[in-house]
Amino acid sequence: MIALKPIVHASLHAFHHAPLQTVRGSVWCVCKSQESDSEDPSAEGDANSQELLARIAMLQTEKVRLTDFLEERSAYLSQFGEEAKAEFDKIGEDALKELDEAGARVCVLQLLNVNSLLSSSYSSLDSIFIN
Repeated sequence: MIALKPIVHASLHAFHHAPLQTVRGSVWCVCKSQESDSEDPSAEGDANSQELLARIAMLQTEKVRLTDFLEERSAYLSQFGEEAKAEFDKIGEDALKELDEAGARVCVLQLLNVNSLLSSSYSSLDSIFIN
């Protein structure tokens, strides 16, 4: 009897040489059932090949799982990077705005200082010339 079974572990029965079908997260293959009435002597001679095929199928399953995991992590890291970049950009813009405001305050204070010096200079000149 031939059946379609999911590959679960390495102790599988005889494989027929059929292409493996990968279905997102599991690998399916065509295999000979243990309840088969006819005993095939070449099947026992192919035990090593069968184990290798089973190992290949399990590796393909793990490859699919690993690929899914890596795609998920990659998407997460991309999103994290974009959010971090946006946050750094906002911090930079805020810092530049604060520097501009501080520069404007310094200019105003310097102008007031110059104005005060000029006023005191005019006062002292007036006192010199008036006397």
